[in-house]
Amino acid sequence: MRIAAISSVLAVGFSLSAQAGLFTYNYSDSGPIPQGGTSLSFEHSITGIPTVINNIELVLTFQNGYDLGGNINGALILNPNGSPTYASFTPTITRAGTGGQEIYDVTFSGFNTLNPNNIWALNLWDNNTSGIQNSLVSWTLDITAVPEPLNVALALFAGLFVGFKLFSWRQQRRA
Repeated sequence: MRIAAISSVLAVGFSLSAQAGLFTYNYSDSGPIPQGGTSLSFEHSITGIPTVINNIELVLTFQNGYDLGGNINGALILNPNGSPTYASFTPTITRAGTGGQEIYDVTFSGFNTLNPNNIWALNLWDNNTSGIQNSLVSWTLDITAVPEPLNVALALFAGLFVGFKLFSWRQQRRA
């Protein structure tokens, strides 16, 4: 009976520490989005997130709405210099910004369970050749992450083992 009680208390304690965390990275990278084949690219290194990815939200702020929804394309890339994982997108206007700026907000699930501690790259290009360019004003990367399941399981089993050993030791001392 006591083993069950100790196990339950430890399980509840460890499950409380397995909550998701939101890590927000605001970048002021900006510039005109080139037309006709070249791209606007930025890379940033992210470190110190002791978890795996549960969800990614990308928010792009554009100077105006020109070419959004068809001609401008992009890619968000994790680990561009190794074995990259990427998500392609075609930005549209999801909400109005300030001063005529337009905001594109998208959530990706293709990065789930990956380690976010690496280099992240954003690439944007415009397939149009009209000569009228849009510009990126800034971008934000929100990473929702949860503790790695393996680490949580190992900690739980270690706690149960220690609890069982303490229980056994107390029972032997009583005898």
